Amino acid sequence: MITEETLTVLDEIEDLSDKILESRLYQEYRQAEQALANNDEAHLLYQAFLKSKDKYDEIMRFGKYHPDYQNVMLDTRKRKRAYEMLPVVMNHKQKEVALQELIDQVIVKIAYAVSENVKIEAGNPFFQKDAGGCATGGSCSCSL
Repeated sequence: MITEETLTVLDEIEDLSDKILESRLYQEYRQAEQALANNDEAHLLYQAFLKSKDKYDEIMRFGKYHPDYQNVMLDTRKRKRAYEMLPVVMNHKQKEVALQELIDQVIVKIAYAVSENVKIEAGNPFFQKDAGGCATGGSCSCSL
């Protein structure tokens, strides 16, 4: 059952997401995303990487025993690096990471405002509550 309180919280969440969309970080991310989408060199390098990755996926069925294993592995890595080293790609990735960090910070603040024991995704190092315990608040016996 949806209550008035639930609707109020949902409205506040919408306001928060609007503020993120109005932020400088988000605007820079969108500009970087558009620059990447409009960059012909990035598009060509990415397509070349995808073709090489298809070959890589095909040889991985046989692993290192495939006769072209070394060549395809090196070619795939080379093409991936060529794509990732383009300034427009690096800029996009930096803006994407910065936006993700902002969103992660919001999630952590909300979760810990509710309870220190709220479970949150621990795949991101930002979520590590402290250097010696589990970020999820559970008893997983992990040693960070």
